[in-house]
Amino acid sequence: MTLRMVFDRDDLQRIRVAETPDPMWELVLSSHRLREHRTSHWRQRVQLSTRQDEHSARALKTLFTLVPPKGNFPDFLTPAGLPGSLESGCEAVACTPRGRLRTELRTVFTGAAPPWVNRFADGDREEVHRVVGALRDAYDLMIAPVWHSVRETVAIDRAKRIRTLAGEGAGALLGGIPGVRGWDGDVLEIAYPTTRTVRLDGRGLILVPSHFCAGRPVTLIDPALPPVLIYPARRAATRHAVTTPELVALLGRTRAESLGALRVPRTTSKLASCLGTSIGTASKQAAVLREAGLVTSVRQGGAILHHLTRLGMALLTADIHEGNWT
Repeated sequence: MTLRMVFDRDDLQRIRVAETPDPMWELVLSSHRLREHRTSHWRQRVQLSTRQDEHSARALKTLFTLVPPKGNFPDFLTPAGLPGSLESGCEAVACTPRGRLRTELRTVFTGAAPPWVNRFADGDREEVHRVVGALRDAYDLMIAPVWHSVRETVAIDRAKRIRTLAGEGAGALLGGIPGVRGWDGDVLEIAYPTTRTVRLDGRGLILVPSHFCAGRPVTLIDPALPPVLIYPARRAATRHAVTTPELVALLGRTRAESLGALRVPRTTSKLASCLGTSIGTASKQAAVLREAGLVTSVRQGGAILHHLTRLGMALLTADIHEGNWT
């Protein structure tokens, strides 16, 4: 089965890659991951917390009811548009019109629904407040403790997609999205649980890399909403580039190894971990490389993400030739 996204010329000019993870999508998709039968430290920690804290267990039960392990879940849980904050997402859920609540909850509950779901669908203020509170609590349990890793994974993937777009064009960007089966310049075909066609009609497409998205990409059910495609973010290989004696002689061993480690975009703390040094030392090395034009650094939340410039990559790969210095 296949999801077909139909583009026109205007859509190709309006492709965007989200700059940050979407907290609401990460929350919903993490609920799928939690119910998979796979062992992970994250899953074990969440399960332990729910066994020890009844409040957390109730929050997850509410989320699990609204988001089945397979199949549809309501679009209002993942407000359309560019990714925002948890608070803006929860506010959008709280302000969802009653008619939309009823319509979208019917996509999940085709049979009998728990009484609280019916009250929620009717826009009962107390029930809406309780559900939004449960979403916040579930986020604090599952996402907040790993948000730094979520953000870093998305940043690494986004940097890769932007480089592809800049160097090879929109076709290569779209064709390289995990789960894409084909791209002919007009139609993007994606592996999907059902067969669907979404016509973008000049609205463009927001690509949202996701840490917790697994397997196939996901999109909204309602075709009238702004088109988005949430796909599994891919970390680049963590193998460091080999530093040559010449590069070590030029930069010094620590700076040469820092340059090699930053073949993959990393935060200062991750760079320190790779080098086996303190965060202060890693920060100083990144600053020297930045001043030399070999590295750029961008603040993302409370962290600084460093990645190579074109000159830094050229130096690392010994590919500096006359005419490549533009």
